[in-house]
Amino acid sequence: MQNRLYVAVMAAAAAILIYQLFIPPITGLADQGDFIRTIRRFGYGPEHGQDYLYKYVERKFAPDRAARDRYWEEANSEYPFVAAALLLNKLISKDGKLDITVMGLVHMLVFLVVFAYLLRVTARHRAYALIWILALVVLTDAGYAVYWNSFYAEPASCIFFLLLLAESVEIAAAGEVRRSQRLLWLLWAILWVLAKPQNTAAGLLLALFAFRLAFWVKPGARAARAIAVAGGCGIIGCAAYNVLAMPKVGHMANTYGMIFSGILPETKNPAADLVALGLDPQLARYAGSGAWTQNTDFPALAESGVLENKVTTFTILRFYVLRPARLWRRLHGVFPVITSLEPPYGNFEESTGFPPVTLTRGFRLWSNFHAHVLAFSSKWIVFALAVWPAGAVWLWIRNKDAARRKRIELSALLPLGCLAALFGAVFGDAFDLIKHLYLFNLLLDACLIYAARKVAIILQQRPAAW
Repeated sequence: MQNRLYVAVMAAAAAILIYQLFIPPITGLADQGDFIRTIRRFGYGPEHGQDYLYKYVERKFAPDRAARDRYWEEANSEYPFVAAALLLNKLISKDGKLDITVMGLVHMLVFLVVFAYLLRVTARHRAYALIWILALVVLTDAGYAVYWNSFYAEPASCIFFLLLLAESVEIAAAGEVRRSQRLLWLLWAILWVLAKPQNTAAGLLLALFAFRLAFWVKPGARAARAIAVAGGCGIIGCAAYNVLAMPKVGHMANTYGMIFSGILPETKNPAADLVALGLDPQLARYAGSGAWTQNTDFPALAESGVLENKVTTFTILRFYVLRPARLWRRLHGVFPVITSLEPPYGNFEESTGFPPVTLTRGFRLWSNFHAHVLAFSSKWIVFALAVWPAGAVWLWIRNKDAARRKRIELSALLPLGCLAALFGAVFGDAFDLIKHLYLFNLLLDACLIYAARKVAIILQQRPAAW
């Protein structure tokens, strides 16, 4: 029975993804400027220049030496997938151009291997059928699948998170960490953090847990302890690189967005807030603007040095720390959209005849659940995520079994990472919020599947008469 279900789930996953990614009209995700960090790093540019930004999926990318812009390049763990697509393209392309579906094929094949591994490691758990079916519905949903036909770094973030999750499940099941598991866990954590700057906040939690792994060793196991410490330092190093390698303009754009798209639209006294931040109160007329919108004062503020020398990310953090109510107001203001899986970028090619920024309606079951169910309870979801670690601490204190305590610590990482991803996106950059909440939603879905499994087990343990 289990083997047949395993084959059915894997076949369904492959079929759904093939239909979405490769059967015309293909679905993908239009570039909003981030492709410069990936495919353009390898000397390939969009066939139609910048005409399709936000609007349509660009199908072909051609060799173009002028496509590179070293200032915006920042190494990330998506590079191996891009390199693999380029190698495959040399074998199948007749004109040297790279079709976006080649990138989709690489992403899909790697994902299916990782998905198969995740199913295998959960096969020994009770309610495994529920886990498998929910994972199928979630991970093949268009809200996640459209990223495969793209050059964003979200696919790397998803793949390395799933590998890290699978390794954590294996460790929790055994109640101990073998050397190979420790090395793999640290490797997947490093590659996950390196995928995107938005993963930095969650990465710091992983680094702390890596140091905790140094105590999950037998007395005298110095090599194992050294590996854990080195891995934790490696994760911190990747987190630091995410911040330090970001172009100066990117830092300033984030600062501008947090002020003019985040703080000012929600305030009752824009002028007073600007003064508190050390800015001219006359700038209140730019409330609601972003660094790259039409009505913006970003170029002038950036050129004057105000956004580099006078107002920084730390200025904004201090603003919120001194005004906790404003922190809550900011979070409360984005509750309706934090569970959205649909960034407002086109999912189709222009040749389909669809209007610009048309989103696919196919395989949206889970996206619709996010939009029509979770969106109305997002505040309570955040509260539940905050309570979960507190409950884990209580259980940890009550349990004296070492293996049980390790499982509790691992399970607490999930909601903590989810909250870190949420706060990192909401308070790190007000621009492009839905896309930057990708990691939060991925972790949230993992939490929901974990909770559904727990409920199923409880119901199975009740008397049949109930």
